Amino acid sequence: MFYGMNDAQLREFNAAMQAVHRIYPRIFAGDMMIVLERNLGFLRDTAFMQAVQAEAGNEQERSLIWRLHVLCWCAANALRLEGDFVECGVYRGYCSSVAARYLDFGKQARKWFLYDTFAGIPPEDLDAGRQAEAESYREPGLHESVRRRFAAYPNIEVIQGRVPEVLARASPARIAFMHLDMNSANAEIGALEILYERMVPGAILLLDDYGWYYYRQQQFAEDAFFAPRGARVLELPTGQGMLIKPATTA
Repeated sequence: MFYGMNDAQLREFNAAMQAVHRIYPRIFAGDMMIVLERNLGFLRDTAFMQAVQAEAGNEQERSLIWRLHVLCWCAANALRLEGDFVECGVYRGYCSSVAARYLDFGKQARKWFLYDTFAGIPPEDLDAGRQAEAESYREPGLHESVRRRFAAYPNIEVIQGRVPEVLARASPARIAFMHLDMNSANAEIGALEILYERMVPGAILLLDDYGWYYYRQQQFAEDAFFAPRGARVLELPTGQGMLIKPATTA
């Protein structure tokens, strides 16, 4: 799915895609990404596809499928490690619900902590130039809706509050997987300052906004955070960034 196009631009885009398709018949287009001639093996993962279809509420959510594949891959590999799971920036809980269903997380001997204000991005956490997002991610009854979404998982905690302050109230001592999606450099660095050292060696960190141009302030801030710690983020074509916690620091 591609956003920001008017009807004329969309017609031109579709015509161009049809021309490309005649040369390259295998095309993936979605989530602001066009990819040619790839295997797309995750589309043959029955459990993954069932999780996506079961949790998706609309076409926009379905379009995130490659991002969701990365998320599920990271979470599945983190199950080999000791430690709990963390997500900061939950919104409606769609992404984590796909991963939880895919992993049958209710049967896992660990907890997953989901943190969000459930009232949008606090004004003091809006990155420069992102003030238009002040009203984004606000929906009546959002917190209760997400709590209901995960009610079947006794080991998933939905926690309302601003990061990083809420982490002092409830947060794990050892982390195997962490997903940050707060659309805010300030908030994500605040989370990392508290939680990064709790990540066990080999733990996987997934940064949802790291590779997106409009959220590049997060990349700048996170690169500066990791450099003195001897760690580097891998920027992915999906717009995500992935880091595996080194066994030793610089």
